[in-house]
Amino acid sequence: MSTTLNITITEDARGRRVITHPEADTITRAELVRRARQLIPALRARAAASEAARRLLPETFEDFTRAGFFRICQPRRFGGFEMGMGALQEVLVEIGRGCVSSAWNLGILTGHAWWASQFSEDGQVEVFGDEGVALLPTGIFGAGGRARRVEGGYELSGRWAYQSGVDVANWYGCGALLESEDGAPAGITFIVPRSEGVIEDDWHTMGMRGTGSKSVVVEKTFVPERRAMLLADVDAQTTPGSKLHANPLYSTPLFAFISIEVTGAAVGGALGAVDALEELGRTKPVRSRGGGGGETPAMQSSLPSFRRRLGEAKSLADAARSLLLSESERLMTLSAECKAAGRKMTREEIAEVTLRQTRCIDLCVQTVRQVFVAAGTSATVTGHPIERNLRDVYTLSTHRVLSLDNGAEAWATAHYGV
Repeated sequence: MSTTLNITITEDARGRRVITHPEADTITRAELVRRARQLIPALRARAAASEAARRLLPETFEDFTRAGFFRICQPRRFGGFEMGMGALQEVLVEIGRGCVSSAWNLGILTGHAWWASQFSEDGQVEVFGDEGVALLPTGIFGAGGRARRVEGGYELSGRWAYQSGVDVANWYGCGALLESEDGAPAGITFIVPRSEGVIEDDWHTMGMRGTGSKSVVVEKTFVPERRAMLLADVDAQTTPGSKLHANPLYSTPLFAFISIEVTGAAVGGALGAVDALEELGRTKPVRSRGGGGGETPAMQSSLPSFRRRLGEAKSLADAARSLLLSESERLMTLSAECKAAGRKMTREEIAEVTLRQTRCIDLCVQTVRQVFVAAGTSATVTGHPIERNLRDVYTLSTHRVLSLDNGAEAWATAHYGV
């Protein structure tokens, strides 16, 4: 037995390596949510600095690490808490109330520990290492790279954009097209050590600036078989990890998982915008065209139109939160039912998960729009919390997986068998 940073490494009855976090047997979902809620004031105070730095701040990364957030969806055998989607989303909602970019990074890096758990057992042993730490932003799919078979594995080259959280990563996820003798390249995905890639500082955006979603370039690096996986196995829901881990969480299809993975960041942003508007209602005076008098000015909360918009914004954000958390639990239940029945999740079932999440994102967009209109010119000042939440949520909503148009079309085509 060896211990590093309170992480215990042992072997199970089958002689397999087991990494155990000291809180694995005691941590609860409620405690993780409490820790997330406690961070909201600090995250709000750091939001401008995170935007300016265009990355997840080191102090925020340390807070997330100490809280154990990155281990929520990670297999217990490799140092995780194995709690599932509901716990992750409830934490992300609270973090997003403080900083949407930080919540997005947390969702990506925590969710992609689940992605690492889809690879071979030998690959997971290597990727999770001695401390159970696998932080990988990922370009799962193949457009960014090219690969060819070599002895013992593959040679990989490519460039992958949108690598959220790359500044704190210890691995990269890199999809590629695998050269084949018949001329029909197959999709394949890899996990590559941080040391074998170069980060391009190219993240300059309207919103979500603090995610640091820069590009990664890899040139002719060798990737062993254990850190490679064919996308055909992902599509067929037959990944090595889905067979290795008993928990139905690890049998969840990729597209169902990633549809929800980061939605909590948007919901948190919507709720944070409502929080800021409520505060503005209590502190911003009503200004009249006639100028000031000697009386104490009325606040915005005294205006019926302001109160109506605040109430509508709150109802939209609350609806988004309810939909997100109920869908998170429904997905876990559906995964368990499919595993127990020995069946695969259907294309329509997967598409319905995505559809409901895109509606959730749309509710968040409606929320920040209502808040922005109600706040008046105060919220147009660069760096105002409402202005930042508006930019962040709108930018987040442009992600192809989170687009309502894409989600609706994907479900309808699956429903009709197109």
